[in-house]
Amino acid sequence: MQRLAETIVAAPPREGQKVLALTFMHGARRRLDERLAAVPGLGRRYECTTLDSFAARIVRRWQSLVVQMGARVPTETEYDETVAVAATLLANPEVVLWVKASFPILVLDEAQDLTRSRLDIVQSLATELTALIAADEFQCLDATLRPNPAWEWLKEQEDHIALEKPMRTTVSALLEAATAVRAAEPVHAGKGFSVNFTPKPAMAGGFLNTYIAGLRGSSVAVITPSIKSFAEGVVAWTSQRTNSRGRGPYPIVWEQAETKRAEAVMDRIVLPADATCSQALAAMVDVGDRALVREVASWLDRLGRTRNKSIITREVLAERLQFICANQRRFQRPIDRGLMAMSVHGAKNREFENVVILWPAAVAGDDDQKRRLLYNAITRAKSACLVLVQLQKQLGQPPFA
Repeated sequence: MQRLAETIVAAPPREGQKVLALTFMHGARRRLDERLAAVPGLGRRYECTTLDSFAARIVRRWQSLVVQMGARVPTETEYDETVAVAATLLANPEVVLWVKASFPILVLDEAQDLTRSRLDIVQSLATELTALIAADEFQCLDATLRPNPAWEWLKEQEDHIALEKPMRTTVSALLEAATAVRAAEPVHAGKGFSVNFTPKPAMAGGFLNTYIAGLRGSSVAVITPSIKSFAEGVVAWTSQRTNSRGRGPYPIVWEQAETKRAEAVMDRIVLPADATCSQALAAMVDVGDRALVREVASWLDRLGRTRNKSIITREVLAERLQFICANQRRFQRPIDRGLMAMSVHGAKNREFENVVILWPAAVAGDDDQKRRLLYNAITRAKSACLVLVQLQKQLGQPPFA
């Protein structure tokens, strides 16, 4: 953000031009949007979106060129295919210059999560746009991206600054814990960071109830590397039970990815293979999700008016539900307040006042992967972090030692 402020002073965008800000995940997009709003001199002269959404825009704008190249125009929900086509389009200098006319400056966050085709997009844009790129290879959780292609490319650039310290907190215990995990050193407790052995969900739930009560209404994110019996049991216990100190219950809701949410809705829908629009809408009403019902009703109305369609298959409805859920996640600001539970992957690129990490007996991956998971979870916290470990022997093993 400091470098961006310096850049727009040295070379201010012309009338009608904006800064293009891209991220890989929606959580990072919302956080980046907040940071951009505070940049001196920028005002609202920026557009913040995910790289996948930007890729979809490129494909829509240059559909005729896609056809001329002999490629197929992907559908709305074919995200990887859309990115691949966009990467091919941006290999054309004319398309890059078209982007530059509106967006002379590119800001990219979380570049370590870029797949090969997404990195191709960024590298093409960087040939003409002033590119400001942030990445931390250690925060990449995708083992297939090792060695990390974006990191290897960025290391070759002459003008770079190494940022290896969490920036969202000044709490010394959190900073020391994150540094220790990153360096594969023993993790020590301190004011604002603690680790406890809790072998049973009931015991961990009791700890969690006491912890939540002590925060007096402050928000808490419960984060786990594995949403299975231990984590689910702890959250269920805290949501339904009172501990020996009379604390609780505290209802905690698990966050769902858009794909799982859409699948869960489809599982509850009773619908013929080929249904009328009215049958599809009636089935949606029975699900009880008003926001989804409104979106589906609007879509069905458009199909009837613009395409004269009266029959909907389950497959088409399922695809539309996934698209609607993805859009809701994209445009609606998350309530990163109160009590919520999620996976480490779901928490990536977000920040919370307080974090509770549920570390189960079995965590997939080698020692390096476990350190990455724990580091990502700890560094979500701004004020305090509590870790509840299911097996005592884990305290003497990576990532804790």
